[in-house]
Amino acid sequence: MLVDYHVHTRLCGHAQGAPEEYVKAAAERGLREIGFSDHLIFHLDNREYSMPLSQLPEYIEAVREAQARFTKPQVKLGVEVDYSPDVVEAIDDTLSETRLDYVLGSVHTVHGWVIDDERYIARYQSEDIESLWEEYFRLVQEAARTRLFDVMAHPDLVKKFGYRPRKDLSGLYAETVDAFKQAGVCVEVNTAGLRKPVREIYPSGAFLNLCREERLPVTLGSDAHQPNEVGEGFEFALSMLKAIGYKEAVTFSGRARASTALL
Repeated sequence: MLVDYHVHTRLCGHAQGAPEEYVKAAAERGLREIGFSDHLIFHLDNREYSMPLSQLPEYIEAVREAQARFTKPQVKLGVEVDYSPDVVEAIDDTLSETRLDYVLGSVHTVHGWVIDDERYIARYQSEDIESLWEEYFRLVQEAARTRLFDVMAHPDLVKKFGYRPRKDLSGLYAETVDAFKQAGVCVEVNTAGLRKPVREIYPSGAFLNLCREERLPVTLGSDAHQPNEVGEGFEFALSMLKAIGYKEAVTFSGRARASTALL
């Protein structure tokens, strides 16, 4: 009876399906809860990446309708907000005015480059990969320290296409885990990486081991962009979490945290 807190709908501009289709898929998977988290990106004016702020009320209404219609699984309302240091005030204002169950924080852009868009993958070949990773994780740490977010989503997204530094990453991971611990955020175990070129859960096992050592709580997300992806890869994620030593995952309601057993 797991939860999937990272689910998108067609309103985000690059997904398919309405909320009820995802809820039905979650019911078929036997999930306890499903949480919607469509994108809000304040620093990029691109309908392909995010619903505009003006569409937020429509999104909330659609999820509320699903909450009223379905009781199993329970439906939660969240958003995934992309971090950039120049829009912190706008993020804060919007979140403070919006009643949500949880907020995912994420980083998709480094120096204006959308690092997970496959249309721009060629840029990796000309980038200093070590510097890119350091800047990406600096932004992730900075995002957590704002305390605007409840969960840090796919915290090592920069590995999506398999470009990795040659250096030992343990120090970079440790810095990030420490930032998460100080900020009091949860870590998302995101199975979308299993469907991407990297073929690996976000974050890596090495990262999650450090999270466990520091007693950071975790939650689960499929990053579904179509209904059949809901809960996908959760069996693998569950076995990985149990092997590392996790026994519980976090749930949210009204941005208050609770725990559920990883059964």
